[in-house]
Amino acid sequence: MSNQPAQARAAAPPAATPPAAGTVATAPITAPAQTTSIRPAPAAVAGRPAYPSLPTASQPRPGVRTWVSGKASGTPGRMRLFGGLAALAAIVFAVVGAWNFWSSGQALGRAAATTEQVVRVQAIYADVLRADANATNAFLVGGLEDPTQRADYEAAMKRAAQTLTAAASAQPADGAALAAVNTALQDYSALVEQARAYNRQGLPIGAQYLTTASAGLRATAVPALQALLQANTERSRGELAASGSAWPTLVAGVLALAVFVLVSLWLAQRTRRRLNAGLAAGTLGLLGALVAAIVIFAGIGADVRKVADNQLAGTLALTSARTAAFDARANESLGLVRRGQAGASETLWKARDAEVDAQLTALGKLTWFGGSGSAAQLGTGWKAYRTAHAEVRALDDAGTWDAAVAKATSATESPRTSFAAFEKASSEAVAGFEKALLDDVRGPAARALVGALVALLAGLAAAVLATRGIAKRVEEYR
Repeated sequence: MSNQPAQARAAAPPAATPPAAGTVATAPITAPAQTTSIRPAPAAVAGRPAYPSLPTASQPRPGVRTWVSGKASGTPGRMRLFGGLAALAAIVFAVVGAWNFWSSGQALGRAAATTEQVVRVQAIYADVLRADANATNAFLVGGLEDPTQRADYEAAMKRAAQTLTAAASAQPADGAALAAVNTALQDYSALVEQARAYNRQGLPIGAQYLTTASAGLRATAVPALQALLQANTERSRGELAASGSAWPTLVAGVLALAVFVLVSLWLAQRTRRRLNAGLAAGTLGLLGALVAAIVIFAGIGADVRKVADNQLAGTLALTSARTAAFDARANESLGLVRRGQAGASETLWKARDAEVDAQLTALGKLTWFGGSGSAAQLGTGWKAYRTAHAEVRALDDAGTWDAAVAKATSATESPRTSFAAFEKASSEAVAGFEKALLDDVRGPAARALVGALVALLAGLAAAVLATRGIAKRVEEYR
């Protein structure tokens, strides 16, 4: 027999002893197979629950997508979407229209600034050649020149220097060119003073210094001034043209009206009422604002075209005529300074004479803003000077140089008196044209501001009206 049964019996627990008679049987106390310790929940901190409450399947938390889908579902939801689209289109019109008008006003402001720079450059140009005309004519006298001419020369040079400083401050982009002009004027002034000193001593070398000064002025300062004049004139014309551009407002306005009309038609098909007061009022408001914008832009465009084609063109014609006239007067004197060798100077005089005629002819086709005179009267004054110049040339060509110089420098007879009369009349005309130019450039800016306010307020009002009109229909639909 094997020992396994004995071992099994040894390992088995002893059998329970039956209770004695008269006692109550009790169940044996045994340890549980597995115990679970239950810990108390941690206390809440600062009034907050110990554990965040998590949503259960029976209580789902609605999200943004659910809310949007609920608002956009069904016919009421589509009404809200189309109403929002109409409001958005009105707001876009308000923003684009206000921006377009604001940009127009800014362009007018820049046009005014560049136009003022054109006037400054023209003033420098005229004063530079005016100073040269005085210096060359006074040189013919010899010794001490005419005090009046000397004073006019110094005044012209001083004005040119002051205007150079103002122009450089007003338009930094022109700084380098204006600095070159300033350097050329300083060199010119130094050479003229040397020519005057030698002329008082009766030394012929003074004439060489004078001709060198005039040639240097025309080789350096004049081309730079012409380039500045052209650049600023093109800038001014470009800004004037940009100020009348209305296409952004037109596009935004037409699109907004189209959206309002389409939403109104859709709404009429979905409801019993054919007309929605809010959408109808918004549509009329947008239409009125668009028409007003077109009228305002048309007025601004007409004004800026007039300014560019008349006031600006007239100012340029007059200043070009004046600078050509001063250059002609200087070349008349330089021809006499060269004593019998006036060929090159006379050729330049004839070219400047033709330029004066051309500019005065162009001026005669424009509306006159030059005061009491006229382009025809300026032409008559220039013809008087031309006749006197021909007499001076005839005396010099005949070998009577002293008589030619005496006539050219006389303060009581032509050509000096006729040229002075032309210079005075053209100066008054330039002042009149410049004033009209600057006033008329700034004028439309106020209308541009009004247009911006009209577009902004009309667009926002249309958005509010569309929103309220759709909201009313949604309530009625319910």
